[in-house]
Amino acid sequence: MILTMELLKQKWNVQKLNRVLIARLIGELEGVSYLLDCLDEEDYNTVRDLLSKYYDYYFSLPKNE
Repeated sequence: MILTMELLKQKWNVQKLNRVLIARLIGELEGVSYLLDCLDEEDYNTVRDLLSKYYDYYFSLPKNE
C-alpha cells in the first residue's frame, strides 16, 4: 500500500493525505459501488473490498488532522 503522508502526485485539489481526502475517496467509491451493484457483481465486490480497506485506514488516522 502506498499510503504515506507524502503524495507522489498533487492534482485535483489533493494536497495531503488526511481524513478529509480519505473521506472524499470513500464517498466516490460508495457511489461507484451503488451503480455496480446493478451492473456487475464481480466489480461490485472488488469495489467493496477497496471500501473496506479505506474505511479501515480512515478510522486509523488521528481525528485532529
